[in-house]
Amino acid sequence: MRVVLGAPISIPPFSAGMAWNWMNLMVGLRRLGHDVWYVEEVEPSWCVDRRGQPCSFERSLNRELFGAVVERFELDGRAAQVYDRGKAGSGVPLRKLLTGVRGADVLINMAGHVKTEEILGSVRHRAYVDQDPVFTQLWSAEYQADLGFDHHDAFFSVGLNIGTRHTDIPDCGRRWHHLLPPVVLDLWPPRIDPACRRFTTVASWGSFRDLQHRGVWYGSKHREFERFAGLPRSSKQELEVVLRRYDGEDPAIQLLRSNGWVIRDTSEVADVDSYRDLIGTSRAEIGISKHAYVAARSGWFSDRSAHYLASGKPVLAQSTARSPPARRRDARTTRSRGVLPRILERRRHAARERTGTVLARVVLVHCRMSQQKDPNQGEGDRASARRYDNHVRDFVTEGKVAPAAKEAPERPLMMIAVMSGASSRVTEMPTTSAT
Repeated sequence: MRVVLGAPISIPPFSAGMAWNWMNLMVGLRRLGHDVWYVEEVEPSWCVDRRGQPCSFERSLNRELFGAVVERFELDGRAAQVYDRGKAGSGVPLRKLLTGVRGADVLINMAGHVKTEEILGSVRHRAYVDQDPVFTQLWSAEYQADLGFDHHDAFFSVGLNIGTRHTDIPDCGRRWHHLLPPVVLDLWPPRIDPACRRFTTVASWGSFRDLQHRGVWYGSKHREFERFAGLPRSSKQELEVVLRRYDGEDPAIQLLRSNGWVIRDTSEVADVDSYRDLIGTSRAEIGISKHAYVAARSGWFSDRSAHYLASGKPVLAQSTARSPPARRRDARTTRSRGVLPRILERRRHAARERTGTVLARVVLVHCRMSQQKDPNQGEGDRASARRYDNHVRDFVTEGKVAPAAKEAPERPLMMIAVMSGASSRVTEMPTTSAT
C-alpha cells in the first residue's frame, strides 16, 4: 500500500518520545513493504530559533529538528515539511510530494495534523488518530472545537475505552477503533544493568487546560503528580521525571522536589538517541497518568511505556481503568500482596513469530485500592497511597526484578504493573510490534 503519515515532530521544545512514536510507525510500515510518505505541517507561529525567539521558517529550529530526524531514520526522499500551507518547506518539495501521495491508499493523520486540502483530497481514505483521549472528545463535544473530523472516514484512539460503555466520555457520533503503540524492536536493544537503580519517566507538565463534562473536571498530569508527591520518601526509591513545559517556581514542582523527586528538563534529552539512553539506564518506568485519563477511565496506554517495555524495562504505571473485555485474556483472581514479585519471576514474553511480528505479553496487575474516592477528582485516600507505596517497595526489592531478566536474557521480561481501584487482578494483554 501507499501510506501517508501526517504528524508534528518539530514543535519546540522538542519531544523525543513523540518523535519515536511516529518513527516506530513509519519504519515499521516501511519494513512491512509499504511505500510510506511522512508529512509535517508547520504554522508560522510555531517557528522559533535556538533561543526560543520567533523567526522565519528558513532560520527556524523547526527546520533543523525536522532535518535531524529525517537523517537519523533515513527518510530522505519520502519526508516533507510543509510551511504555511506550502509557502515554503524542506525535504521533498511540495509539488513532488503532491505527485507522490496522489491516489495513496490511506492518510494516517495524527490528531488531524495534516490540513492542506491538496493532500486531504488526494488520498483514498483518511484515518484520524486520537493521541489525547478525553481531551479530543471533550474539545469537540463540549467546547465545539472543529478538529477536522468531517474530513476523515475512520477514527482511532489510544484510549482503549473511548467509544465503549467503560467510560462516560462522549464518542462525538464516531465509531472509535482502538490502537496500541507500535514498536520496532531492533531499534530498542534491551539493556539490563543491575546497577541502574532509578525509576524514571518523561512527561509534559501542563500541556492542556482543564475541561468540564457533566459537572466533572478533567485535568492535566500535574494533578496526579501532586497526589503522589510523597512517593520517593515513603517508598525509599529514587524517582526521576524529565519534564517538558514547566516552571521551576511552580509550587507543585517545589513540592515534588521537597519530597525527593529528581526533576530534569527535556533539554537534557535533546534528541532521540538521548531519550533512548535515558530509558536504557533506568531500572524501570514510574508512569503517572494525566488526571483526565484516570478520572475518565479512558483505558489510555502510553507509547512511552511501550518504549520502556521494548527495552526490557518493567513499567509501574498508574491505571487508567482496565482494558475492554475484547482485549483481555487468561484473567484470574489473585491476592495483591506479593503478586508482582511472583509474576516478575515466572512470566516470560511470547516467542517471535515467523510473520516478523512479536506478540509481547504485557501483564496488568490491578492492585486493590481504597474504595473511598472523590468522583470529581479521581483521587484515593491515605490508605490508597500507602498501598501504592508498598507495591513500589515490592517492585524494587533486590532479587525480585533481576531474576526475570536472567531468565530471558535475549528479550527480558516485558511487564507492566498498573495500580487501580478495582479488585486485585492479573491480566495478559497482547501488543503487536513490527520488526
